[in-house]
Amino acid sequence: MKSPADIKHNAQIMKIILVITAFPLVLLMLLPQAHKSFFLFQEEVFDTTQIAGYSFFRENGIEITSENNIDLFNALYPLMGTPHRSRAGRDGLDCSGLVKKLYNEVFGANLKGGSRDIFRMTNEILLGEVEEADLIFFKINSNQINHVGIYLGNNKFVHSSSASGVVINDFSEDYYQRYFYKAGRIKL
Repeated sequence: MKSPADIKHNAQIMKIILVITAFPLVLLMLLPQAHKSFFLFQEEVFDTTQIAGYSFFRENGIEITSENNIDLFNALYPLMGTPHRSRAGRDGLDCSGLVKKLYNEVFGANLKGGSRDIFRMTNEILLGEVEEADLIFFKINSNQINHVGIYLGNNKFVHSSSASGVVINDFSEDYYQRYFYKAGRIKL
């Protein structure tokens, strides 16, 4: 049988354990919502190894996070530097061929035709509404649409340039601003 001193000692230990256990819970209830995450599970860290060419995109001004379409960047990376070929073939891509290939691989969309035909498949959007994977169309030295690129974010877009093949360029460059026509979102 336990002595009254042992029972009192055990009761004090139980009070200490209760206070130690309850204190963090009381804090969680009293702290503002923004600070609760500090005490709860740490946020999941974004695994950049899931993205082919993560550092390549970063060097080209595109910060990829978990909010981005990872499949788009993974499908795009192996195509970087592919030579430009009119009427895209096995050894190259033209601008519409690049768009059709990526949209098929990433979204399962079966786009047909050239840049003008693809434009007809979009809902026109204002330039300020452009988001990742939207299309930007150009009239380069022409009165008709003759070039298309895919917007990637941070004012960057990918396209198949006749001079450089599949490249990422900054949409704010004077050349692209001069020939920009409209932006569109594919009706998926």
